[in-house]
Amino acid sequence: MYHNRRHVAPYDLIARDFRELDALETLRTTWDNERLILMQSVQGHAHEGHCTFAGWRYPNTTIDDISRSLRLDPGVVRADRQKLIDEIEAYADHAIAGEEEPPLANGEGKPLLGSSMFQNLHVAGRDVLRGMYLGGLRDDPEVRFEMESRYGITIGGGKCYLVNTKVMEDLGLDGEILAHGAHEDMIPYYRETGLIAADEGPDKGDLEYMYIRYRRGLGASDDTATVAAGMLYGLGTAVGVFLSDAIDTLEKHVPVFSDQDNNLARKIKANYPDMDLAESDVRHLAFLSAIPERSNIPVPDCSLRHLLLVDRSHDLTAIESHLLFVQRRHYGMIHIGHENVKNKDFYEYVREKVSNSPGIL
Repeated sequence: MYHNRRHVAPYDLIARDFRELDALETLRTTWDNERLILMQSVQGHAHEGHCTFAGWRYPNTTIDDISRSLRLDPGVVRADRQKLIDEIEAYADHAIAGEEEPPLANGEGKPLLGSSMFQNLHVAGRDVLRGMYLGGLRDDPEVRFEMESRYGITIGGGKCYLVNTKVMEDLGLDGEILAHGAHEDMIPYYRETGLIAADEGPDKGDLEYMYIRYRRGLGASDDTATVAAGMLYGLGTAVGVFLSDAIDTLEKHVPVFSDQDNNLARKIKANYPDMDLAESDVRHLAFLSAIPERSNIPVPDCSLRHLLLVDRSHDLTAIESHLLFVQRRHYGMIHIGHENVKNKDFYEYVREKVSNSPGIL
């Protein structure tokens, strides 16, 4: 099946790519949640021309297209993803209210993200809030660029906006160009032309929530952020950084778009004075998570899917391995991320980076 919209993948190819991916992988969550996460990976395959798409790029394919190809209601898919975010924020509300060790679960007692890894994990609410604060702000463009200035490195990055796709096509642009180019100097022009229609809100009509890269760079590693936060502040803070990163993934396709991990971080800062962290701590974690131009290993930057992906040889996921390392407990030897790096080698990399860090600036 083909469509009038430009650069949208055929639905039969989308469905086949999903089936093949789902047959290969098991995530540490319920199957319903696994499907919500895998759909985003299929979108990435379509954008980049990977797997079933065999080199043909479809950069304007949306998760609504993925939903329809799987005969799912796009509105329900969006609501289900938002529900996972809401449950994490409800946990934060309990911790803000002073509950010392709220369960990492929703109101029905089911673990956050539907992941059994949280069922018997006991951490202080204060520590998780610290991680949510650090994780929610470390990708903020202003914080990131301030970090670049103070530490003398380039990490790159950008921000999601509601983009008018009709204006985008009239300007000869597409999702791939916006996501991979360097558009920092063009942002005022994009606002003036209406390409950027709003920072947040619903995606009605021609509007799509899309990532616009400000500056090129190697980016940051969510794995490094989680492990480094755990080494510096403890297990609960590592959990909080991971949950913040999960929000950052899920918020890319919800009923009403906004920077929800950033908003939650600022809510915590405003309502939880006992956190004892500042933006200088955020800059430090952003520095530690920056992927260097030269390294002894290929530094992994796992998506939510790869963090929850079960290595069947050890019945272990990357995020479980990270949390075991932070606790100084035994972990099985697995390879993590697209980079296929040994977790042991990665932890040695993070340990060395933390040890040699210039400190908080």
